[in-house]
Amino acid sequence: MVTRSCDKQQPREKEVNDIVTRSVVRSGLSYESFVKVLIQSALSRLSIWSQADLERLLMMAERLKLDPLNNEIYAIETEKDPVKKSHIIIVVGVDGWNKIINSHPQFDGMRFIESEPGDDELPIYFECTIFRKDRKIATSVREYMYEVHTNQGAWLTHPRRMLRHKSMIQCARICFGLSGVYDPDEAQRITSSKSITSNVTQKNDFKNLSPRTFTASSQTNSEKGNLGAKFVKNWVKKHPVSVQTTPS
Repeated sequence: MVTRSCDKQQPREKEVNDIVTRSVVRSGLSYESFVKVLIQSALSRLSIWSQADLERLLMMAERLKLDPLNNEIYAIETEKDPVKKSHIIIVVGVDGWNKIINSHPQFDGMRFIESEPGDDELPIYFECTIFRKDRKIATSVREYMYEVHTNQGAWLTHPRRMLRHKSMIQCARICFGLSGVYDPDEAQRITSSKSITSNVTQKNDFKNLSPRTFTASSQTNSEKGNLGAKFVKNWVKKHPVSVQTTPS
């Protein structure tokens, strides 16, 4: 009996070293439920992804101690052109940035300064200062309205809040040395610029596309979408629901 229990525990120890298994264990869900919720949250903005993309997202979530199931961290595509390969970037939402800052062991407070309003009655800048317990000098960053305002989305309805978030995120980057992730505003700018470039390229090349070429491109995009669904089904099969660990 002792030998059998040891045999059962050895594979379990190896599985814990896998980032996907660790993420499932932390969530307290089954493999199948975890994948379904992840598809509806952190992966919902992607048309296709690979196992490497999934592991990269979960690794970053683990390193920053964020929950991908609650959209504290998620992935987006920067290229919508079906002819070209999509580039996936990791985005941390505002709630995720707040969690990173407040959970840091050296965090010792934060302060905001709003400047006097300009001619448009909006603040000229927002200044964020973050204090650390292990440093004598605090880190301060100013973000200016005229540099970051995009005249669209939340910048039109909540410009002060957006500028405050912008200054907080940039200050946190410098203060805690964070890299490899983007904030939602940066992600929107990247996707917008890629979309404009893609539209211009498609308009210039549309005349050169024959009906046969255009159909082939559409089929390739459809096949890519099916690959995403097949990947999830195959991944769930490889990780049956029976392999679970009760979270501590």
